[in-house]
Amino acid sequence: MPLKKALPLLFICALVLVATSGCTSSSNTTTSGFGNLAADNLASAINTKYTEQNYTVNTPFTMTKTGDTITYHGVATDGQKVATPYTRNVTVVLVKNRTAAFAAYQTAINVQKAQGFQQFQTSNSSESIFWVGYKGTTFSSDPSVARVRIDLHEPMSIGLILGGENFEYLGSANVIDYYQVLTDQQTLAK
Repeated sequence: MPLKKALPLLFICALVLVATSGCTSSSNTTTSGFGNLAADNLASAINTKYTEQNYTVNTPFTMTKTGDTITYHGVATDGQKVATPYTRNVTVVLVKNRTAAFAAYQTAINVQKAQGFQQFQTSNSSESIFWVGYKGTTFSSDPSVARVRIDLHEPMSIGLILGGENFEYLGSANVIDYYQVLTDQQTLAK
């Protein structure tokens, strides 16, 4: 096989190995063992990931399962190196198909609206689907005003996407077939 054709194939194989080996990303630390955990057995790994990234886990993440829908919920506070730390009420919903994903996404938006969050920004493009809102107003630069971001992620090989100052990733090969609806509700940490 000519080298010209072999190099792209080697690169693709390397990406597949990294995506399924439990690595998180090049900017985050690699945590072994997460890659083999079942999609409904990640609560402890999520707590560990947040702790490793210097968050304080205020309410440990727990898992609930209804049919094929898996939900993780917990609360974590940004670490000491963040200029404006927030306490993050994070919910991740894993579903197997597009219809269920959009239904979970809309439900998450409706829950936030019922709590008084008003839409600031939304995107439904092919690259990014998200909804951002502020509590009681459509925008505020005041960090004491609670904010929320809801993202719908297509199935991807990177693993579980978590809320945080920068999205945190938990490498797990067993979630690559799931759509993910991430709600990251943020209030100024005290």
